[in-house]
Amino acid sequence: MSPTRRLPPDFSHSAAYPLFAFDAAAGRGWVLHFEPADYRRASFLDQRALHHRDIRGWELSLTEIEAALAPPPTPAPLHWIFHIGHCGSSLVSRLLDTLEPVLGLREPLPLLSLAQAPDDPATQAWQGPVLRLLNRRFDDSQVVLIKPTSAVTSLAGRLLAQAPGRACLLWIDLRSWLATMLREDGLRDGSLAGEALRLAEFGPAGLPAATGDGARLARLWLAEQLRWRRLRADPAMAARLIDLDFAAVLADPAARTAELAAHYGLAVPADWAARIAASGLLDRYAKDHRQAYDAAARERELAAAARAHAAQIEAGLAWADGALTGLDADGLRPRLGL
Repeated sequence: MSPTRRLPPDFSHSAAYPLFAFDAAAGRGWVLHFEPADYRRASFLDQRALHHRDIRGWELSLTEIEAALAPPPTPAPLHWIFHIGHCGSSLVSRLLDTLEPVLGLREPLPLLSLAQAPDDPATQAWQGPVLRLLNRRFDDSQVVLIKPTSAVTSLAGRLLAQAPGRACLLWIDLRSWLATMLREDGLRDGSLAGEALRLAEFGPAGLPAATGDGARLARLWLAEQLRWRRLRADPAMAARLIDLDFAAVLADPAARTAELAAHYGLAVPADWAARIAASGLLDRYAKDHRQAYDAAARERELAAAARAHAAQIEAGLAWADGALTGLDADGLRPRLGL
């Protein structure tokens, strides 16, 4: 990408120019030129979204970006699918993406940068511009629905406070989540690498100590549940937030996604169930359509992981059961999968 100040005249309001990434220390950002199809195909708005064709762009300073962003006449809502990680969020995002008004943004890299440095002034100076840049469309009728990476859930309160819109927390029961995260070393290690950031909100005495992979993962799962409970306890937020068990989506995809669409102010067609079936989305891996993956494959995978990691899973469940008693949060106990 060549540095240039010659941005297109519709930069301020068109989704055709996403902010790909920024370097807070250097005060520089990289803006690309996307077509609607680039968004639809992308499971991750990072380097993996750039390999299918030559995508050009601009390198700009934060000052230049801010100067180019005129405020919208009426701020439009940004809607969110927050999630605990590896719990079907890509599939849910893609299902809603089939609704004509939806512009789905999956895992924009700048949001992850904000989440990884929540207390760095240079990084947080980008938060306003990042949200403003995400809140652009190809036409005024579109509804922007963002599915960030799971680490961004730690910033949910901050993001929702700055931009109007509604949000969902997608989750799976703790037993299933532990089996999911323990089945591959990379999933386990990647989640635990963000432990400090995910737990920072709760302070040194906020959650009991945890030893061993199962218990540490259980603590991260519980932290996200408690964070969402805190947000929903805020009267200013309560009507904007819901949460959804992905198991319920798998049991009745049309009904549950219709309810979620309604939460975002979207209408589904009368033949919604038939459209979902015809889409093939339930039969493929949502992050890579070349890979077959359906509910039965998921169950087989979870069952194998549950057998292989039974001791750690039970340790995590025991930790969570004890932690809930100490935290007086018994309403979450049914979500453990005991």
